[in-house]
Amino acid sequence: MSLDKFSTKGGSPLGRKIEETAGNLMKHFDSAAKIKVDIDDTSCNVEIETEISGLLIGRHGETLEALQHLLRLLVWQEQAEFIPLVVDISGYRAARQGELEELAKNSASKVKEFGGSESLPSMSAYERRLIHMILQDIEGIESESEGEEPYRRIVIRPKIK
Repeated sequence: MSLDKFSTKGGSPLGRKIEETAGNLMKHFDSAAKIKVDIDDTSCNVEIETEISGLLIGRHGETLEALQHLLRLLVWQEQAEFIPLVVDISGYRAARQGELEELAKNSASKVKEFGGSESLPSMSAYERRLIHMILQDIEGIESESEGEEPYRRIVIRPKIK
């Protein structure tokens, strides 16, 4: 789905509406939270700055995922159209993405050097998707998700030719 029609140049009505909806949701937690909405071709990014970021991120980002899901539902209800939203609180997702990239590359190096397989810790579907995307560009290895939610994890193996 392309979000070209929702361009943020000049502040789109959709961007303002999402910012308002996110603000109304955040009032229940931190009325001083600052919200910025950025819409590009593929998604809508909602950045929230708050003094209670640890509380709103939660253990392993679980509360952040729940807030994102809730905001998606609220926006979908108002727009009658699915808008792919990504919510980030105080830069958590960007920092976590860097950690996951390092984990994926280090694990892939171990598999390439020593053989065998490497099982990563269980993580959310969003994080598993990021890991798979990072690993797809590394020659000689393959990755697969195994297990059942919430314990689903990625296993990295040497690629069989």
